[in-house]
Amino acid sequence: MVRSWLHNKNQPHLLSRWNDRLAQLPPKEAIYGNIIRRRVDERDYIATYPEFVTLLGMVADPDWRTLRAPRRWANLSQHRRTINAVYTEAEHRLNVPTLRERLHSHAFSNDALFRWTDSLGRSLMLVKTPDDYDALEDESHQN
Repeated sequence: MVRSWLHNKNQPHLLSRWNDRLAQLPPKEAIYGNIIRRRVDERDYIATYPEFVTLLGMVADPDWRTLRAPRRWANLSQHRRTINAVYTEAEHRLNVPTLRERLHSHAFSNDALFRWTDSLGRSLMLVKTPDDYDALEDESHQN
């Protein structure tokens, strides 16, 4: 989840942290064309590790897992509240003002944390229109 945020540059508040950490690490190793000699660059894993552990604690917590969309179809209002609660908790745990920077873009509905709120993948079907994004934004400001 957090590595995808780093690679897609979708979370500016976290990106500055990660760039600071990456700058402190040794330079990236050379990439070899030979697949046998190719190594995985672990710098991304190292830079995002604190946030990975923080979010892992949240997604592994049984209380947060029960908030995810139930097996039956969740209505949009119910799902909006779940999305808002999950993002609010993640923002609190990660100590960032917001994780909803790109609320009006396709990137938000394709976000790994957004998709985690619904284990059956219905999230993308629930939030399709600009009105849906506006409702999510309104609900986040109310709480």
